[in-house]
Amino acid sequence: MSRRERWAWGASVVLLLIAARLPLHRATAGLPVSNDDAIPLMMAERILHGELATILWNQPYNGALDAYVLAPGLLAASPHTVFRVYEGLCGLALVLLAGLVARAAGGERAGWAAGVLAACGTPYMALMAALGPTPNFLVPLLVVIAVLVALRTGGGWTAPALVGTGVLCGLAIWDSFLALPALLGAAIGMMAAGLRPRRTAALWIAAGIVVGLAPLLVARIDGASGATPVTALRPRWLWTAGAHDLGRAASGLLGIDVPLVIDGPERAALPLMATIVLAASMTVLAALGCSVARALPLALWSLALAGAFALSRRTGGDEIRYLFGLALPLLALCGIGAAVLWERRRGSLLGAIAIVAVIVPWLIGHRLLLAAWQDPGHAARVWEVPPLDRAVAVLARDRVRSAYASLQFAGRLTVETGHAMIASQAWNERIPGDPLRYRDVVDLDPRPAWVLSPSLSRGMPRAAGFRQLLGEMGGSWREDNAGDVTVFSDFHPPYDESRPVPAAQLSVQTIDSVAVAASVLDRDAATQWTAPAGIARGSGLAVSLASARRLSAIVFLLPVDSAVLGIPWVAEADGVVVARGPARYALQWVNGAPRAGRQPMLVIP
Repeated sequence: MSRRERWAWGASVVLLLIAARLPLHRATAGLPVSNDDAIPLMMAERILHGELATILWNQPYNGALDAYVLAPGLLAASPHTVFRVYEGLCGLALVLLAGLVARAAGGERAGWAAGVLAACGTPYMALMAALGPTPNFLVPLLVVIAVLVALRTGGGWTAPALVGTGVLCGLAIWDSFLALPALLGAAIGMMAAGLRPRRTAALWIAAGIVVGLAPLLVARIDGASGATPVTALRPRWLWTAGAHDLGRAASGLLGIDVPLVIDGPERAALPLMATIVLAASMTVLAALGCSVARALPLALWSLALAGAFALSRRTGGDEIRYLFGLALPLLALCGIGAAVLWERRRGSLLGAIAIVAVIVPWLIGHRLLLAAWQDPGHAARVWEVPPLDRAVAVLARDRVRSAYASLQFAGRLTVETGHAMIASQAWNERIPGDPLRYRDVVDLDPRPAWVLSPSLSRGMPRAAGFRQLLGEMGGSWREDNAGDVTVFSDFHPPYDESRPVPAAQLSVQTIDSVAVAASVLDRDAATQWTAPAGIARGSGLAVSLASARRLSAIVFLLPVDSAVLGIPWVAEADGVVVARGPARYALQWVNGAPRAGRQPMLVIP
C-alpha cells in the first residue's frame, strides 16, 4: 500500500470521527451521568479511601473493574469529567482495536477499512460512546486484545505477555459474564483456523486467567456474587422469543433502525432505501470477511455472543447493550470483506462503493440521533435522567445529610453532591432482597428526606402516591417542588417517640390469655420473645394498662429479616378497630421519619 493511500485512509478516519461522532458528544457532554454510571463512580471514590470491592454495589453481578479504572482519574478531575473522558477514550480504543484486529486477520487494507467503518460507527455505537454504561464498553476491548495475541502468535510472545493476556481474559469475565461466550467463540475460531497455541503457551495463558478471575472467586466465596438472570437460560418455550429479541436488538445495534436511548423501545426509522442498501452491503461485506480463514475467531466470537444473547433470560429486544460486544468483531469482519473486494479485478471501486453504502445510511442515522438529543427534555423524559440541581439546592438549604430516592437517581444524588449527602433506595428496586450499600446510613438518620419523581419509578412510590400515604398516616412534613422531582423533608410523626409509657404501667398477654415473657417490655433488642404458635389468622397480643391514659402508638422491635411486616393486621381499642396495616410499601413512622421496606420494628399508630 502506498503512502498516499495510507494518508487517504487516515484522513477518512479523522473526518468521520469529527462528522459522525463529535456532534453527539458535544450535545450530551453536559448531561449528568445516569444512575448506572453513578454506581461505579461512587465505588471509585470509596476505593480511593481503601474500601475495596469485587462486585458492583446493589446488584450481585458484574465485577468492579470499571471502578478501579475510574478511581485514579478522580484525583485530578470531577466525577462527571472523569466519566465522560473515560467513555470517549473507550470509543477511540474501539476504533483503533477494530482496525488492528482486522489488519492482523486480513492485511493492512482490511485494517484501514475496518478503522474507517468504526470511526463512523453505527448510531448506537455513538450513543454508547457518549452515554453508555461502563462494563459493556470495556469487555469487548479486553476480549479483542486476546484475539490479537492469538492472531500474532508468530510474533514471539514471551511468557509475561501470555500471562498478561490470560489476566485480561480473566478480568473480562469478572467484569461481565458476557465475556465468556465471546472468549469461548473466539477460542473455537482460533482452533478452526489452525491457530492452536503450544501447550506451554496455553498453560501460561490459563495461569493468567486464574489470576484475573481471583476477584470473582473471592466474591463467590463471601457471597457477594450469586446466580442471576444474566447467567440464567430461557426455558425452551421462550427460544422463539429469544430469536425475535436477537433480531430486534441486532437491528438497533447495526443501524438498520436508530435507537434513541441506551435501553428502551424509542427508535427512529431510516428511509426505506437506505435500510435496504445498508442491510445488503453489511451482509455482503461480513460474508466475504468470514471467508478468510484467519477471520474465523471474529466470526465465531460474533456467533457465540449472538447465541448467548438469544438464550439468556435477562436479555430483551430493547436491551441492546448486552449485544454491544458484537459491534467490534463485526466491524472487523466488514473491513476484511472490503479488503477481499479490493483485491479483485476492479475491486477498489467495488470496495469503495460497499464502504460508502454502509457509511451513508449510518450518517443519516447519526443525524436522527443528534436531533433527538438536542431536545432538552429528551434526557429526563426518555433516558430517565432528570436534572437534580434544584433538588440538590433544596437539600443543601435544609442541611439534609441523607435521603431515600428512587432507583433512577439515588446514586446520582450522592455523586452530584460530592458525597456530602448520601442517598439510597428505600429497598432494592432492581434486585429485591439484595443489600443496598447506603441503606443503613439513611435508616439511622433521624432527619432524612425523600426525593421522588412525579412520573419515574421502578417500584418505589411516585411523589403523588407518597403524599397520599403520608396524609393517611398522619403527621406533618415539608414539600418542595424541585423541577423534575419533589423533595419531602422536615417530618414530624403523629406521636412523640421520646415519651414512652413506663413498662410498669403495661402488661401483655396473648389473646388466648397466656402471659408472655417480661422481655417483651424491656425495650432491649438483645432479648426476644417468640410466639409458641407462630403467626396465624386470629393470633395476636393484648396490651393492658394499669390506669386509663391516651396512647398514640405501640412499637414492637423485630428481627430485621422478619416476615411480620408484610402480614395484614388490625388494632382494636375497647372493641373498636383503630388501625389497620400494613401500609403500602410497608411504610411506617420509624425514628422520626417515614421509612419503607424492611425495618427492625413494627409501628402501630
